[in-house]
Amino acid sequence: MQQGNFRKKVVRLLPFIISLGLVFPMFCYINSNVRSLKFNVKPFVIYDTTNDTKDVLEKLKTYTKLTKIHTTSQTTVELNQTLSSSTDKHDQEEEIDGKHKCNGCFSESIYLIIDNKDICKPLNMSIDILIMITSSPQNKLIRNAIRDTWLKHTKMNKGNIRYVFLLGESSMTKELEKENVQTKDIILGSFRDTYNNLTYKTLMSFQWATKHCKNAQFVMKTDDDVYVHIPGLKRVIKDNADALKTAVGGSCYRVANPIRDKGSKYYASFESYQEKTYPGYCSGTGYVTTLNVITKIVKISKEVPFFHLEDVYVALCINKIGLRLHPIIGFMLAYDFGNCKNNDQTLVTIHQVSVSMLRRIWEVPCTPN
Repeated sequence: MQQGNFRKKVVRLLPFIISLGLVFPMFCYINSNVRSLKFNVKPFVIYDTTNDTKDVLEKLKTYTKLTKIHTTSQTTVELNQTLSSSTDKHDQEEEIDGKHKCNGCFSESIYLIIDNKDICKPLNMSIDILIMITSSPQNKLIRNAIRDTWLKHTKMNKGNIRYVFLLGESSMTKELEKENVQTKDIILGSFRDTYNNLTYKTLMSFQWATKHCKNAQFVMKTDDDVYVHIPGLKRVIKDNADALKTAVGGSCYRVANPIRDKGSKYYASFESYQEKTYPGYCSGTGYVTTLNVITKIVKISKEVPFFHLEDVYVALCINKIGLRLHPIIGFMLAYDFGNCKNNDQTLVTIHQVSVSMLRRIWEVPCTPN
């Protein structure tokens, strides 16, 4: 009788406990003779990268609504409650772990603190090119210089070319939120903004494009230290439209070797990449493809483990789905101030461009802007 009364009291208190939003262990044992309460939930996994590995920072399991602890981001973990004996504990853990068949893969969408999901609207309007630009939180002056120069072609994100800046979390997240109030062109992901997280930025942008910019025909990924010559970009897309249906194009290398020097920015350990060669790659400073290819990369990323060099990771995805890399002349060239017409005929991107250089190029254009 005492055991029965105790169980009834627990049952009566359960709604009150749930309303407080308390986090309990996965299995609550009342006593050895009473059936346990087991809560079957979807785990929330927080990832981060150090050097070239992807580590699990935290795995939270809850039985009620849980605020996602990640700066300003909030989401709800779904609740499934079941009653079973404590002997099912091992089976339940196997069930949860079985959902993640590929360790370190992008099995879930990256949570966005700022999503700007209306950038490509109206969705019945065809967008020729979506340009996605990786940036660092401290580079506001650079972002403003880009907005004032070659991004003028986007007509303040209202024309048939649209763009977004891609960033992660940092101590400057509040400043980025204020900047976005004015510009409405930032995508901010719930991961740390570091060089080794560039793959996160890229996959975040691909996921965003497939969800919020389905009316885009072609997609370009580039960096904020790159000058993009829009007339040249349009030209190479037109000339390579058929090839880009099944390829990623840019400054591409068919074969490349991993750098094993720990002092290198591009170092890859044997643990992170065991093969002797990469399956080639297109430089992350600027490459272009179709939204259809981007969609396929997002899908296959659920089966391709994380690798910290984003352009190599994209190539690994491309290789796995049987698509190809397509070298295009014009990417990563030098600007020729002495022959503007030559720039128009060949130039697509210039890498490592300072703010002053960016403005100088724009002020001496080769074609009307």
